[in-house]
Amino acid sequence: MFENSIEPVRTTDSARKPRPSDDIPIREATPAEEKRQRQKAPAEPDDIAKRHNLYTADKRSTRIYYADYQQKSEVMRAKPERISTRLDDRQTVSAMLDLAESRGWRTVSLRGRDAFRREAWVQAEVRGIAAEGYQPSNTDLQEVERRKAAAPVTAEKETPVAAQPQRAHEKAVWNVVETSGRTAREQDGARPVERPPVAEAA
Repeated sequence: MFENSIEPVRTTDSARKPRPSDDIPIREATPAEEKRQRQKAPAEPDDIAKRHNLYTADKRSTRIYYADYQQKSEVMRAKPERISTRLDDRQTVSAMLDLAESRGWRTVSLRGRDAFRREAWVQAEVRGIAAEGYQPSNTDLQEVERRKAAAPVTAEKETPVAAQPQRAHEKAVWNVVETSGRTAREQDGARPVERPPVAEAA
Protein backbone atom coordinates (compact mmCIF):
# COMPACT_ATOMS: atom_id res chain seq x y z
CA MET A 1 0.00 0.00 0.00
CA PHE A 2 1.46 3.34 -1.10
CA GLU A 3 1.24 5.85 1.72
CA ASN A 4 2.01 9.49 2.25
CA SER A 5 3.63 10.11 5.61
CA ILE A 6 5.06 12.67 8.00
CA GLU A 7 7.78 11.58 10.40
CA PRO A 8 9.98 13.45 12.88
CA VAL A 9 13.58 14.06 11.82
CA ARG A 10 16.12 12.89 14.35
CA THR A 11 19.16 15.06 14.96
CA THR A 12 22.64 13.55 15.20
CA ASP A 13 22.70 14.37 18.93
CA SER A 14 19.70 12.18 19.55
CA ALA A 15 21.28 9.05 18.08
CA ARG A 16 19.70 5.96 19.56
CA LYS A 17 21.52 4.70 22.63
CA PRO A 18 20.83 1.29 24.14
CA ARG A 19 18.57 1.46 27.16
CA PRO A 20 18.32 -1.05 30.00
CA SER A 21 14.81 -1.95 28.86
CA ASP A 22 16.17 -3.03 25.43
CA ASP A 23 17.33 -6.32 26.93
CA ILE A 24 13.77 -7.28 27.87
CA PRO A 25 12.08 -9.22 25.03
CA ILE A 26 8.78 -7.71 23.89
CA ARG A 27 5.99 -10.01 22.79
CA GLU A 28 2.91 -9.21 20.74
CA ALA A 29 -0.38 -9.08 22.60
CA THR A 30 -2.71 -12.01 21.94
CA PRO A 31 -6.09 -11.31 20.29
CA ALA A 32 -7.83 -12.02 23.60
CA GLU A 33 -5.60 -9.50 25.42
CA GLU A 34 -6.24 -6.88 22.73
CA LYS A 35 -10.01 -7.42 22.98
CA ARG A 36 -9.93 -7.06 26.77
CA GLN A 37 -7.86 -3.87 26.47
CA ARG A 38 -10.30 -2.35 23.94
CA GLN A 39 -13.30 -3.18 26.13
CA LYS A 40 -11.56 -1.77 29.18
CA ALA A 41 -10.53 1.54 27.58
CA PRO A 42 -12.48 2.62 24.48
CA ALA A 43 -10.77 5.15 22.22
CA GLU A 44 -11.50 8.68 23.36
CA PRO A 45 -11.39 11.40 20.70
CA ASP A 46 -8.31 13.57 21.14
CA ASP A 47 -8.09 17.34 20.58
CA ILE A 48 -7.02 16.89 16.95
CA ALA A 49 -10.02 14.65 16.23
CA LYS A 50 -12.38 17.16 17.83
CA ARG A 51 -10.83 20.12 15.98
CA HIS A 52 -11.13 18.37 12.59
CA ASN A 53 -14.46 16.62 13.32
CA LEU A 54 -12.96 13.12 13.06
CA TYR A 55 -13.66 9.82 14.82
CA THR A 56 -10.92 7.68 16.36
CA ALA A 57 -10.31 3.99 16.92
CA ASP A 58 -7.23 2.42 18.48
CA LYS A 59 -5.66 -0.73 17.07
CA ARG A 60 -2.56 -1.88 18.96
CA SER A 61 -0.15 1.07 18.94
CA THR A 62 -1.95 2.85 16.06
CA ARG A 63 -4.71 5.45 16.32
CA ILE A 64 -6.89 5.52 13.21
CA TYR A 65 -8.84 8.69 12.33
CA TYR A 66 -12.08 8.36 10.35
CA ALA A 67 -14.30 10.92 8.64
CA ASP A 68 -17.46 8.95 9.60
CA TYR A 69 -18.65 7.08 12.66
CA GLN A 70 -19.14 3.88 10.59
CA GLN A 71 -15.36 3.75 10.05
CA LYS A 72 -15.69 3.53 6.25
CA SER A 73 -13.66 6.65 5.34
CA GLU A 74 -10.20 6.43 6.86
CA VAL A 75 -8.40 9.79 6.96
CA MET A 76 -5.06 8.97 8.58
CA ARG A 77 -3.18 6.63 10.89
CA ALA A 78 -0.96 7.78 13.73
CA LYS A 79 1.78 5.62 15.17
CA PRO A 80 4.18 6.95 17.82
CA GLU A 81 6.85 7.80 15.20
CA ARG A 82 4.80 8.18 12.01
CA ILE A 83 1.59 9.76 10.73
CA SER A 84 0.40 8.33 7.41
CA THR A 85 -2.49 8.67 4.95
CA ARG A 86 -3.59 7.70 1.44
CA LEU A 87 -5.01 11.19 0.86
CA ASP A 88 -3.34 14.44 -0.18
CA ASP A 89 -6.04 17.11 0.35
CA ARG A 90 -5.55 20.27 2.42
CA GLN A 91 -7.78 19.20 5.31
CA THR A 92 -5.98 15.89 5.81
CA VAL A 93 -2.54 17.50 5.64
CA SER A 94 -3.70 20.15 8.12
CA ALA A 95 -4.88 17.47 10.58
CA MET A 96 -1.58 15.59 10.20
CA LEU A 97 0.49 18.70 10.85
CA ASP A 98 -1.70 19.67 13.83
CA LEU A 99 -0.95 16.24 15.28
CA ALA A 100 2.77 16.59 14.50
CA GLU A 101 2.80 20.00 16.24
CA SER A 102 0.99 18.59 19.28
CA ARG A 103 3.75 15.98 19.52
CA GLY A 104 6.41 18.70 19.43
CA TRP A 105 7.84 17.78 16.02
CA ARG A 106 9.63 20.93 14.78
CA THR A 107 11.38 19.24 11.83
CA VAL A 108 9.59 16.61 9.76
CA SER A 109 10.41 14.31 6.87
CA LEU A 110 7.84 14.10 4.05
CA ARG A 111 7.33 10.90 2.04
CA GLY A 112 4.84 9.92 -0.64
CA ARG A 113 3.27 11.39 -3.78
CA ASP A 114 4.34 14.77 -5.13
CA ALA A 115 0.91 16.35 -4.50
CA PHE A 116 1.03 15.31 -0.84
CA ARG A 117 4.62 16.44 -0.29
CA ARG A 118 3.94 19.80 -1.99
CA GLU A 119 0.87 20.55 0.14
CA ALA A 120 2.56 19.34 3.34
CA TRP A 121 5.66 21.44 2.61
CA VAL A 122 3.59 24.59 1.98
CA GLN A 123 1.53 24.15 5.16
CA ALA A 124 4.63 23.32 7.22
CA GLU A 125 6.36 26.51 5.98
CA VAL A 126 3.33 28.62 6.92
CA ARG A 127 3.38 27.08 10.42
CA GLY A 128 7.14 27.49 10.88
CA ILE A 129 7.87 23.75 10.81
CA ALA A 130 11.00 22.72 8.90
CA ALA A 131 10.13 20.07 6.28
CA GLU A 132 12.54 17.78 4.44
CA GLY A 133 11.80 15.57 1.45
CA TYR A 134 10.44 18.13 -1.00
CA GLN A 135 12.18 20.66 -3.24
CA PRO A 136 9.82 23.67 -3.57
CA SER A 137 9.27 25.46 -6.86
CA ASN A 138 8.92 29.22 -7.30
CA THR A 139 5.12 28.92 -7.30
CA ASP A 140 5.26 26.95 -4.02
CA LEU A 141 7.15 29.83 -2.42
CA GLN A 142 4.54 32.27 -3.77
CA GLU A 143 1.76 30.12 -2.30
CA VAL A 144 3.46 30.20 1.11
CA GLU A 145 3.51 34.02 1.00
CA ARG A 146 -0.15 34.19 -0.04
CA ARG A 147 -1.26 31.88 2.75
CA LYS A 148 0.79 33.79 5.31
CA ALA A 149 -0.83 37.05 4.14
CA ALA A 150 -4.31 35.50 4.29
CA ALA A 151 -3.79 33.98 7.76
CA PRO A 152 -6.00 35.62 10.39
CA VAL A 153 -4.17 37.99 12.74
CA THR A 154 -4.75 37.31 16.42
CA ALA A 155 -5.11 40.11 18.96
CA GLU A 156 -1.75 39.20 20.49
CA LYS A 157 0.03 39.56 17.13
CA GLU A 158 -1.91 42.72 16.33
CA THR A 159 -0.79 44.55 19.47
CA PRO A 160 2.94 44.30 20.20
CA VAL A 161 3.91 43.86 23.84
CA ALA A 162 5.76 47.20 23.81
CA ALA A 163 2.59 49.00 22.70
CA GLN A 164 0.42 47.48 25.45
CA PRO A 165 1.43 49.94 28.25
CA GLN A 166 0.83 52.86 25.87
CA ARG A 167 -2.61 51.49 24.99
CA ALA A 168 -3.41 51.14 28.70
CA HIS A 169 -2.37 54.77 29.26
CA GLU A 170 -4.53 55.96 26.33
CA LYS A 171 -7.49 54.01 27.68
CA ALA A 172 -7.06 55.58 31.14
CA VAL A 173 -6.93 59.07 29.61
CA TRP A 174 -10.09 58.48 27.60
CA ASN A 175 -11.87 57.14 30.70
CA VAL A 176 -11.06 60.42 32.51
CA VAL A 177 -12.27 62.47 29.52
CA GLU A 178 -15.50 60.49 29.27
CA THR A 179 -16.15 60.77 33.01
CA SER A 180 -15.55 64.54 32.95
CA GLY A 181 -17.88 64.91 29.97
CA ARG A 182 -20.61 62.85 31.63
CA THR A 183 -20.32 64.92 34.82
CA ALA A 184 -20.54 68.19 32.85
CA ARG A 185 -23.62 66.98 30.98
CA GLU A 186 -25.32 65.96 34.22
CA GLN A 187 -24.56 69.34 35.79
CA ASP A 188 -25.84 71.19 32.71
CA GLY A 189 -29.04 69.18 32.87
CA ALA A 190 -29.59 70.12 36.52
CA ARG A 191 -29.34 73.89 35.90
CA PRO A 192 -32.52 75.81 35.00
CA VAL A 193 -32.58 76.96 31.41
CA GLU A 194 -31.96 80.70 31.21
CA ARG A 195 -33.89 82.46 28.49
CA PRO A 196 -32.42 85.47 26.75
CA PRO A 197 -34.20 88.77 27.57
CA VAL A 198 -36.96 89.68 25.16
CA ALA A 199 -36.78 93.19 23.71
CA GLU A 200 -39.95 95.16 24.30
CA ALA A 201 -41.74 96.54 21.27
CA ALA A 202 -41.67 100.33 21.01
